[in-house]
Amino acid sequence: MTPHQTIAARVKQLRKGRGWSAQHLADQMAAEGIAWDRSIVANLENGRRASVSVEEFLVLAFVLDVAPVHLLVPVDAEETTPYRVVPERLPAGSWFVRAWFRGRTPIGGVDPKRYFAEVPDIEWEPPASQWTPENIEAASAATTEARKAAGRS
Repeated sequence: MTPHQTIAARVKQLRKGRGWSAQHLADQMAAEGIAWDRSIVANLENGRRASVSVEEFLVLAFVLDVAPVHLLVPVDAEETTPYRVVPERLPAGSWFVRAWFRGRTPIGGVDPKRYFAEVPDIEWEPPASQWTPENIEAASAATTEARKAAGRS
């Protein structure tokens, strides 16, 4: 499932679960500064609208009263359900993508040392057990070596 497909499905699920019409959701969006109408909601939910802006995405999460990650990554999927973050890469498991969105683990070929260096001090919590200082150092060294071998330092 792609991020856009997930957002569309979750919006529909949450809207219906709250007993809201498409018009009501559009009105809520408009009240928060996003000029939506019923047809935009319908087009998003049935796949005719191919994207949402970051602003639209955040306001959707706000008006639906849900954390943004819960609009972006399926909440009812199995942990290993494939989720395609980057179009040209293999999908990752949905649980892993959730951890990445929360800043708990790097994804892909990212250097974990660099990844965790970007966490603000006020938000810092020790990473998951696989990201102990020793494992981060080993993964960083392996990433550096692989980049050198590929000529991409």
